[in-house]
Amino acid sequence: MRTVSALMALAVLALGCGSTPAAPAAPAPGHGAARPTTSTTDAVEALGSDPSVVGLVLSGRNASLSRPTRPTNKAYVSDCHRLVDPGFSGKCAMATSPQGTVAGIVEEETAALEGQAKAGPARAHAPGVQERDLVWRRHGRSWALVLRRVFMNTGGATRLWTAGIPGASSPGLVFVTPSALDGFGNELDVVGGAGTVKLYRFLGEGFVVATRPDELVAYVPGWTEQRPVEGAYDQTLIAYTSGSWRVVSQQYVPDAAALAQHHGAFGDVAAVPAS
Repeated sequence: MRTVSALMALAVLALGCGSTPAAPAAPAPGHGAARPTTSTTDAVEALGSDPSVVGLVLSGRNASLSRPTRPTNKAYVSDCHRLVDPGFSGKCAMATSPQGTVAGIVEEETAALEGQAKAGPARAHAPGVQERDLVWRRHGRSWALVLRRVFMNTGGATRLWTAGIPGASSPGLVFVTPSALDGFGNELDVVGGAGTVKLYRFLGEGFVVATRPDELVAYVPGWTEQRPVEGAYDQTLIAYTSGSWRVVSQQYVPDAAALAQHHGAFGDVAAVPAS
């Protein structure tokens, strides 16, 4: 199990190698400017921590993915693309585990996308596109809608993967909702074969790195938290142990040290992106 000192060693290595992490991509049209990042000349040391969170058991509570208000079923088809609703275009991913088979859908309203495309590439994701994130679970010869999230998309679409997540009875579905910065996200949701959210994390324009199959490190910009910390990311190590996700360690690290670990909103080389 990694410890706080191990995570700090990771930060030291990132800064000591002499490379400068790439700055976050410019916000999509209609969003504010990107936050400034700390240079690699900053001191490599923890900028404080919150010991009260260590040991907390995490779950899917507070996730924006929720149960539908009424039953919705579709005939079973092996191609999950056929679960995309009429009038929408999107991507899908499937996961089968001992708990069942689930299909994740990220779809956007086609008419809105076509209308904005006529205004040119810069308008491709202007505010006003309805996005639906859906989870269907197989029940014999039918699919049952078990989770949904509907919102007005103001940037890139939600990212979706099939990944080997222990808490999801592996493999499971991983959703990361979009933020104003490309490659960063606002919310992480891990969905298991039973069609429930097993792990929820607020990211606030942050990202997650899968360091091992049973470990995730969440990087949340300090300025987005309830008690803001400028110039640093909240680096939290989460591990699946004793049948639950738990916070193992937490500390604040300089922006540059955190961004050196950035490989997209969900950094897992074994994860399969939706298509």
